[in-house]
Amino acid sequence: MRKCFRVLAVFALLLSGCGAKPQELPSPAQLFAAIQAQVELPEMIDTADTELEALTGIGPDRCESAVCRRLREGTAPDELIIVRGRDDKAAGEIQELLEKRLEYKRESGKLYLTEFQPMLRAGVVRRDGLTVSLIVSGQVDAVMRVYDGLE
Repeated sequence: MRKCFRVLAVFALLLSGCGAKPQELPSPAQLFAAIQAQVELPEMIDTADTELEALTGIGPDRCESAVCRRLREGTAPDELIIVRGRDDKAAGEIQELLEKRLEYKRESGKLYLTEFQPMLRAGVVRRDGLTVSLIVSGQVDAVMRVYDGLE
């Protein structure tokens, strides 16, 4: 009987680890601060309050908080958008909208920003729980390492 109980206890412990929720990333502002501290980015301004909804369709009804960083000057396509969805459904919708934004940037770049094609092709949309990010940068690999270090 004890042997059976031990086997069940070990089985229960193993199963409890399988259902654990992944740890949520820090808030978008904190996440961007971590990126900025570790990666040399061009000078960017936060346009979340003024342009996020117009650029992506992501409004306050879907997100808890957001950062939308775009170049202060120049024509390079650098853009970092980090959004914390209100719930899982909203995060899925945000992911779709950011994927559409990335596709739009890639298509536009074919006509106007041909020298930035490698950067646009390397751009990614990444989802970590409720946090969804669009990363278009010459430093995309370094930015992704910051994310991976926070998981």
